[in-house]
Amino acid sequence: MNYIKAKFSSGSRSYTYRTVDDVKAGDTVVTANGAKLTVTDESVDMAWVETYGVNKVAAVRKYEEPVDAGESEDK
Repeated sequence: MNYIKAKFSSGSRSYTYRTVDDVKAGDTVVTANGAKLTVTDESVDMAWVETYGVNKVAAVRKYEEPVDAGESEDK
């Protein structure tokens, strides 16, 4: 499990999230309800995660561009 900082495009504050995906600063991730965030290069305060518990940290996954219905992934 990786802990990352990410922020909404409309905001300036970064929040802590957990992910199983390998992401880096600048990548787009998506929450369970479909909100997109941008991964920042800020370090995660693991003391905060341990204090508040991993269950209080929302999970995100790496955003994948949808493939158009007329396109094939095989090129």
